[in-house]
Amino acid sequence: MKTAQRGMLLLKILLTFSLLYMVFRYVDVGTVWQRMMAVNPWYLIASWLCIVVGYFLCGLRWAWMAEGLGIKISRRRKIRLYFLGMFTSLFLPSTIGGDVVRGVLLAKGEGRQGIGLPAAASVILDRLNGMYALILLLSISMFFFSWPRAWWISWMFLVVSMWLLLLLYPWIHARLPGWFEKIKQLPLDTKTFQLMWWKSLPVSFVFQVMVVQAHVFLAMGVGLEMNWAAISIMVGLVALVATLPISLNGFGIREAGYVGFAVYFGASSESATAMAALWIIVLSLAALPGAFILWRLGGLKALKS
Repeated sequence: MKTAQRGMLLLKILLTFSLLYMVFRYVDVGTVWQRMMAVNPWYLIASWLCIVVGYFLCGLRWAWMAEGLGIKISRRRKIRLYFLGMFTSLFLPSTIGGDVVRGVLLAKGEGRQGIGLPAAASVILDRLNGMYALILLLSISMFFFSWPRAWWISWMFLVVSMWLLLLLYPWIHARLPGWFEKIKQLPLDTKTFQLMWWKSLPVSFVFQVMVVQAHVFLAMGVGLEMNWAAISIMVGLVALVATLPISLNGFGIREAGYVGFAVYFGASSESATAMAALWIIVLSLAALPGAFILWRLGGLKALKS
């Protein structure tokens, strides 16, 4: 590992543990543990089912993105690689990102030479499609609350700008300057890709709804008194921040964010912390099929190679 990578990893570790320390200093750990232990297992199962089904939908979405870019590989393989990516994101070092793993494995294999750029683009565009759906859900949920005028205007300006860029992109693509040569090589302005992109957006939206519903089940289990829209805002905004590469796989940011939003909405910080801990358990269980896929590939050694 290079010096710069070591330094970045150290900063991530420091931020992660600093945020977790602040959370556990703020809440009553005993109360958090009691609420976790008192959860009805059916809430955990319901939450887990939401995520497993959601991962299948995301695998399908990624398959469509790849097909739109001209990558002809079975959808079954892409769904399997998606589960592998989720597993590596949670359980392997942050230097081995889940998105990198599935992008590289999609591009490797006999008869798939020269598709590195489309494979990488499929992963990025898959994430971008999900982000558009998440911001749409956040915008809908925000209508149920009163916000400072400056915040609301700024948010709507961001949303409108994003959607205008999306609608105008097929026209922009052919007019990109020369230093975007790599991007111009991708068929992003073709009818085939555009069809797959817009076909994927409803799937992304359903997945984001299922993620929120999974949190709602956990909230019911730990006694977190927040309505659906409030949980949607909490989960969505924290997820956007957690995607930034500033902590270990979003740990610390997620827990601190949940506690902060719970306090903002007048709910229990202990319940929010318990929900955050149970969410990690649910995610881990939902990603376990990726462990089997990793074993079939030859384990961590084969993956690193």
